[in-house]
Amino acid sequence: MSKGYISLHRQIEDNWIWFAEPFSKGQAWVDLILLASHSGSTFFIRGNKIELKTGEVGYSKEQLASRWKWSRQKVLNFLKMLEKEQQITQQKTPAIVIIRLINYEEYQKKEQQIIQQKN
Repeated sequence: MSKGYISLHRQIEDNWIWFAEPFSKGQAWVDLILLASHSGSTFFIRGNKIELKTGEVGYSKEQLASRWKWSRQKVLNFLKMLEKEQQITQQKTPAIVIIRLINYEEYQKKEQQIIQQKN
């Protein structure tokens, strides 16, 4: 398998192809990386303050099911599998689930990108 990085801009979501069909598991995984907060964020859902750290995704399972065109059960099974494979952790809140991507920093090595830009 080749090693290295590609640049994948979040604007990929603006292309009609991204949402044209139900997501594959690989596409759902990349989507979680795209959805992850890259510098932390705070927002409110139903009066609950949600604070996300870098590498965390704050979505309900229903929102992910709608986004990926999957059943809620398929989302649950997928997230459970990712958790079992130690790719994510999940923290349930009254409004959403916070999904932490365990190796998010590895996918976003900024120093590597800066070195490549200088060359």
